[in-house]
Amino acid sequence: MDENDTPQLRPYPQHPPKSLDDLSAKLIDNGLSGISRELLERRIEQVGYFRLKGYWYPFLTPVSEQSAKRSLPFRQDVQFKDIWDRYLFDQELRMLVFDGIVTIEIYLKSFLAHELSVFGGEFGYMTREGLPGLSYDDHLACLSSLRSTFTKSNLPYLRHFRSTYSDPLPPYWMIVGCLSYGTLKENFYQGAPDHIKRKLATKLHIFNPNPNPAVRGDAKILSNWLETIRQARNMTAHHDRFWNETSTRIAPKLPKHRSGSHAKGWWGNDWDIFRKSSGPAAFLTMENYLTSQIDGPAWTEKFISLMDRHPQIPKSDMGFPDGWRVSPLWRVNGSAH
Repeated sequence: MDENDTPQLRPYPQHPPKSLDDLSAKLIDNGLSGISRELLERRIEQVGYFRLKGYWYPFLTPVSEQSAKRSLPFRQDVQFKDIWDRYLFDQELRMLVFDGIVTIEIYLKSFLAHELSVFGGEFGYMTREGLPGLSYDDHLACLSSLRSTFTKSNLPYLRHFRSTYSDPLPPYWMIVGCLSYGTLKENFYQGAPDHIKRKLATKLHIFNPNPNPAVRGDAKILSNWLETIRQARNMTAHHDRFWNETSTRIAPKLPKHRSGSHAKGWWGNDWDIFRKSSGPAAFLTMENYLTSQIDGPAWTEKFISLMDRHPQIPKSDMGFPDGWRVSPLWRVNGSAH
């Protein structure tokens, strides 16, 4: 098919709704064991047949040796516990991913509010000069969005500001409190001058090969990482299956490999074992890297504890290569977990 051709669409096939009893019977009749029909009905009602399907799909029978597609019946000796364990692990993983994103998001709000205030004044975002990275139209859209968010916010300090001061919008350090991650990224990060983006990258130890301290922070990689965080934030907030997600939307751009005399001390080479990784492993390693710069090993230790509590989860399906725990990116104070 030519890349410009429109794919031929077809109607969605009819799937007449079935009772919970019929759905549970269908799964058990197709080889699912280790659970009664009554409990399986409750699990389907609790989670949903379609959502659970994403967790039992790897346990189905391959359609052919050449195809990754699978269908009922289940492979031999498939226990429901194996499926449910993956569901519970994924639930814990999503909460932990979101926990790390909160740490990163709060740091971004603090850093940008301070640096942009120093750069353009506490109300600097009111003019384009305060956010030089935004176009004229983007700046107008920014002000409209901020004004709408501010007037709708029920945060006590913003209600106090509205009832006390005549200014149409509050200073940076207040307005960031009511901004979503996406609004913060699209307006204050994107609008920030390049030297602030590079400073943020340097603070987070995201470097390019240029030894000049003034331009050493790699804003391109940082920008990519902030976007993958936005995607992962949406996935975790909407309870999407995460543990074996292979979408490129959460695949962070990795620093380039360097060889020869340039290799010594180059942080990018630590990422080599993840360059061919699929699944969320590279994202999780990136999240670990950022939270470690901000908050030390706290998130790392929680993640390792989660993995230790679920030894049955196939780490290769997450994209983790052999030896990932002893890699420099997952070491805490020089020791591997």
